[in-house]
Amino acid sequence: MARPTRPRPSARVLVAVLLTAMAGLCACTSTVGGSPVADPAPAPTEGPGSDPVAWVDQVCGAVLSFAVPATAAPDFSRTEDLPAVQRTVSDYLGSVVAGVQAGRTRLGTVGRSPVQGGDEAIGRTESAMQFLEQDFTGAKATMDAADPTDMQAFLGTLGQVESTLAAITPPDLLRDLSASPRLLRASERAAQCRHLAGLAAAVPPQ
Repeated sequence: MARPTRPRPSARVLVAVLLTAMAGLCACTSTVGGSPVADPAPAPTEGPGSDPVAWVDQVCGAVLSFAVPATAAPDFSRTEDLPAVQRTVSDYLGSVVAGVQAGRTRLGTVGRSPVQGGDEAIGRTESAMQFLEQDFTGAKATMDAADPTDMQAFLGTLGQVESTLAAITPPDLLRDLSASPRLLRASERAAQCRHLAGLAAAVPPQ
């Protein structure tokens, strides 16, 4: 009897979903015209009047906390060592959970948005990241509880993890920020947002 084909968790599918929204916004390279004018008063560090580029850069950095490990999905298609597959998938899911937790912490430190609508975007992103953490934590627990000595059951668990990842709704922060022309322009100049654009471009097509 032919050996059943072992499915692989579609982590790269999730990665593509996570970064699709990032690509359109971050890939922009338009230049903002005008010359800076000195202001004798100290610039505020948060809220209205503060630097939108610096603020958006922090926000994108928070998203990078989980986007970077999410784009490092392992490839175990050539191994027959199911315990090794279990450890590899569990470690990957754990790294994303840790990244989401770090990202949520960083979002809590960025301060008020310099532009109307930014705070609401942060709120929606934090809420989405909370669910993202719960989903990845649950997937990891499922993976850790699998029995790699029972091949059929283990394959079923991999399929269950795959379904969980495919059903996740990721944050769509940059689409929300794009509703503000000022934040859109700021994101085009922010180094962390350009990093997100690079990750999006590196995700292989499905």
